[in-house]
Amino acid sequence: MEKNNKLEIIGFVLMVIGALFWLSKKYYAVEALNTIYSWIDIILPLGLAIWAIGYMKKEGLKKKQK
Repeated sequence: MEKNNKLEIIGFVLMVIGALFWLSKKYYAVEALNTIYSWIDIILPLGLAIWAIGYMKKEGLKKKQK
């Protein structure tokens, strides 16, 4: 099993948090979270970008080792 780097882990956590808030906004719309819902549009893509950078870094190292 391959070891994940820190960028992948941080990006994945941000994606999960963003996805949970997105689902909450779409289906449950809690009024107390209205201020946080505006951040979803930033957190989810940011998490995806960070995860992708970490994944590309890992794949680049894998290619160098071959």
